[in-house]
Amino acid sequence: MSTEKKITKRNSGLKLKRGKKIALFLAAFLILGCTQTKYGNNVITAQAHSGRTDSQGGHRDNKNKSGLGSYHYHHGYSAHLHPGGVCPYDNNSNSNATSTKQNSSAPETKSEAVLKVEDYKLIFESTYYYNNNPDLQTTIGSNGQKLLEHFVNNGMAEGRRGCSTFDVKVYKDNNSDLAALYGDDLKKYYEHYMNCGYNEQRVAY
Repeated sequence: MSTEKKITKRNSGLKLKRGKKIALFLAAFLILGCTQTKYGNNVITAQAHSGRTDSQGGHRDNKNKSGLGSYHYHHGYSAHLHPGGVCPYDNNSNSNATSTKQNSSAPETKSEAVLKVEDYKLIFESTYYYNNNPDLQTTIGSNGQKLLEHFVNNGMAEGRRGCSTFDVKVYKDNNSDLAALYGDDLKKYYEHYMNCGYNEQRVAY
C-alpha cells in the first residue's frame, strides 16, 4: 500500500473517531439539557451547563442558561432554587411549608372595642342601673363594666333607664319629630339624646 493511501486511511479513522466523540457529546448535552427539577407539585425544566458550584452548593449562571436566574443551587441534585431560603430537597421543607400554609390560613380574631363609661355618662350610671334593675343584681352583680355592656347591648333596646336624668319613654313622647323617624327603635332615642338632644335641651325625664 502506498504512503499516500496509508495517510488517507489514517485521516479517515481520525475523522470517524472525532465524529463519534462529537455525537456522544451532543447526546449527553441533550440528555442533561432536559433535566427536570421538582418543587413539590410544580416542575421546572432547567438546562445543564458547565461550571463549578461554590461552598454552599450555589452556582453562578449569569447568562441564565438554566432558566432559573443568575444564581441557583446543585449540592448533589439537579439545578434548583431555594424559595424562601428552603431547599426543596430538604426532608423538612415540605412539613415546614405545610405548617406555614396552615398558619397563614388561620382566621384572624378581632378584639371587640371596649365600652367606656364616659362615652355614656349622659344616659348611664352604674350604681343607678344596678339599684333599679333587681334581675341584674343576681345575674351580673355590681361590676360596672358588665352592667354597661348589658345596658348597651340589651338594656337600651328594652327601654331600661340607665340614670335618673334620662327616660327613653318620656323622651319619645315629648319629641314627636323623633318618633316619626325612629318609631319603636328605642336605642336610637338614647343615641340621639347623647349626640344632639342634650345640647338642644330637649325634655328627657
